Amino acid sequence: MTASNDETVTTWQESIAELQSLLDASLEDNRDANLQLSSLCSTIIFNSDESPPQSVLTAVRTIYLRVLLNLGEYSKVVEFHSKNNDGSTNNTLEVAYALYRLRKYDACRKLIVASISNADATNIVDEEGSSSNNATDRVLMHIHAQTLYRLGETNEADQLYSKILNSTNSEEDNAMDADEREDTLSNALANRIANYTPGSMLQQDGTSMVSWLEEDESIRQLIESYGDGGGEEGGDEGEEEEMLQNYDLAYNLATYMLVSSDARSQSQVVQAKSLLEQAEKSALTILESSSPAEDEEDDEDGDTDPANDDEEKQKMLLLAEREAGPIRANLALANVLLGGEDNEMDALRTYLTLLTKTAKSGTEQGNLLATSSNNLALLRDGKESVFDVLKRIPITSSLSVSENGVSDSKNGGKKKKDKGGGVSIVPLVGATPQQVRTALFNRALLFAKMGNATGCMETLDVLRASLLVSYHGDDSKASRSGFAASGKGKKKKTPTSSDDVPTARPSSDAEIAAWKAQADWLESELVRISESKDKNSDDILQDAIASLDKATDAITNGEESGALLHTKSQLLLHKAALANPELNADGIIGSLESLPLPVQSCPGTKVTLASLYGSSNNDEKAEQLLSDLGNDIALAEFRLERGQYQQAVDLLEGIVEEQGSEAPMEVRAMLVKALSYTDPEQAEEVAESLLEATSVELDGEKLETMEIPRFAKKAGDSSSKVRKTIAATGGGKGRVRAGERKKKNRDAILRKRAKQREAYLSKLEAEGRYDPKQNTKPDPERWIPKSQRSYNRRGRRSRNKGTGAQGGGAGAGMEKDAAKLDVAARLAANDGQSCGPSTANMKVSSSGARKGKGGRRR
Repeated sequence: MTASNDETVTTWQESIAELQSLLDASLEDNRDANLQLSSLCSTIIFNSDESPPQSVLTAVRTIYLRVLLNLGEYSKVVEFHSKNNDGSTNNTLEVAYALYRLRKYDACRKLIVASISNADATNIVDEEGSSSNNATDRVLMHIHAQTLYRLGETNEADQLYSKILNSTNSEEDNAMDADEREDTLSNALANRIANYTPGSMLQQDGTSMVSWLEEDESIRQLIESYGDGGGEEGGDEGEEEEMLQNYDLAYNLATYMLVSSDARSQSQVVQAKSLLEQAEKSALTILESSSPAEDEEDDEDGDTDPANDDEEKQKMLLLAEREAGPIRANLALANVLLGGEDNEMDALRTYLTLLTKTAKSGTEQGNLLATSSNNLALLRDGKESVFDVLKRIPITSSLSVSENGVSDSKNGGKKKKDKGGGVSIVPLVGATPQQVRTALFNRALLFAKMGNATGCMETLDVLRASLLVSYHGDDSKASRSGFAASGKGKKKKTPTSSDDVPTARPSSDAEIAAWKAQADWLESELVRISESKDKNSDDILQDAIASLDKATDAITNGEESGALLHTKSQLLLHKAALANPELNADGIIGSLESLPLPVQSCPGTKVTLASLYGSSNNDEKAEQLLSDLGNDIALAEFRLERGQYQQAVDLLEGIVEEQGSEAPMEVRAMLVKALSYTDPEQAEEVAESLLEATSVELDGEKLETMEIPRFAKKAGDSSSKVRKTIAATGGGKGRVRAGERKKKNRDAILRKRAKQREAYLSKLEAEGRYDPKQNTKPDPERWIPKSQRSYNRRGRRSRNKGTGAQGGGAGAGMEKDAAKLDVAARLAANDGQSCGPSTANMKVSSSGARKGKGGRRR
């Protein structure tokens, strides 16, 4: 009996020793080692007749749970915790991470909140009230923030990220290092991008809100170093030091600047583009350089397999291209926001290339495929048929960022082929709330544009419902009966439960009201276009404006009113455009002055008002607005328009002296224009320096590797498919009816005829049949039918063919037919004529020579 007990004690102690040796070997990343660790821990915990001391058992349990996490056995972690949680151990971190990976976000949040509330206040908050810098607590807070992001509670997640980053003391031993800080900043930026609403950064004074992220020192240094094309002129020696290391952080920062471009200047969009260019270069360089190379230490004997090396290198190249795909997509978005024909063509080429490459990767990059297709629809609107543009808008799914958007989806990332050919339909799976709202609104807008009232209203219903859903729940089986479709035998297109509704809840109630007002505006426009008698478009629009006012009054925090004021301004301007179709200056000025004060204080509104005042010869108000704005460039442009050239020169020279070589190109161009009226010689000098600065260098290698874009053919509005679809929508004002072809512009027809005439005359001149210097006389036989003209007579056998009286009149051969009927005249004509030999005995030959077209002599 005693020997048995001694043997048992020795067994678990030996297991502990072996466990310690494996841990010292640092083999946690090795699956075989993790399996061995799991077996040892299981033996110590479950198979020991005599339990180890509590301190040892607590440590072994923690090791066991972390080994299960390394093996991906998340369900076993949760199961073990639920069965063996006796309160003696605190494995909240491991269990919370397992719940997060299992997408049990509600349970994960409840566990973390309960752990924080039950913990001793001294373990979380010190005497000064700041958060503890304990590494375990910081990791738990990070899991909590990520869980809130997945739940759609982005405001709470943003506050938690700020708490994590601002509570770090660099002097302590367990302080956050640079890599961890950059990863946290990257996640915080992604959280802000996911649920952005236009106008939400507008403040009461008309300026844009500066978030705590933009005030972070790391973010500022990143913009200063790489936002203006930094890191490119370091030379070959300094290339390693100048290379951007964390391209994920630069990508998320640039994306945040582009998504919130409604509150930013063009210079900040240029900075975002520069950041993306550096991020693309960094991603390609870092990943390609990490491909397997010759390692002298590992391969001392020189035994290498070239096939394996090539395969690994190819994998790294594919990974680099996959990482660069989203960066290139946002580079194209930056070009779209900057505007201009060249930028739009670059964006178009990029999107077409991405669609071609991403479609081949299947489900791996489904979200990139969907967003590229949506942005391409924006560029092709008005150049393709509205039906092809509609197909480019991604189809939303109930699967969001909180759910598995690839493996659990039937069509995730795959293109759904249209039966009629043409553009393929792309599903939007695993999307952020901002992407879902954008896709739904774009789809409803295009339905309204094509006159499909049913499709537009169904899409708006889904949009309104999605504004109330942020998470489907851990079980995803909760139902709601608010979206039942009416009509028997018809396919249900509207969701029948909350599980079917995409998750697109904005970050605040004010933003929900703003999006609902946008949907109401679109509904009012649909009613106006379709001339519906059931509803009044003006009443719907007025109710939407009233709902925005009500939501603004209910806000206690003034920072949340930006989206409401931004949306109200859009609705007021739309209402003014309907009331003032002639767009006279006085009416537009009145509309702009009726906007909310924060919107009136925006630089864009002030510049527009100043321009309108200038066109109305109210120079005093225009100059006052521009002076208050503090924008010398806008004021100089106004001086140029009013002919005040010397004052414009003074302003522009001051800008050039202040900014030096960093002065915008447009400022120097305006200076040349102003100097051309006051000092032509100096204008020539500035123009020469301007030409030297605008020299363009083309990258030949980039042009060679660039894929040739495939432009979709423009579908004609008269095609049968388009006509059938328009007829199916019920027709309406301004729509093409079935079977009716759209008339061509008469000027276009005349231009086409003139080109054809020139080509025809050139051909005749080359053949010697036409001399443009010689005035040709009119054909005297032009009034005679062609069949009877002297130069167009038929052969003898068919000389009378086609000269009958049917359908003819005078001059069409009717006299000959009448003469044949006059027998007396024919007999009189034959009298007195000599008769030749009789031909009664002659036979007709069937093989003689035949005279006529195509005949030949035998």
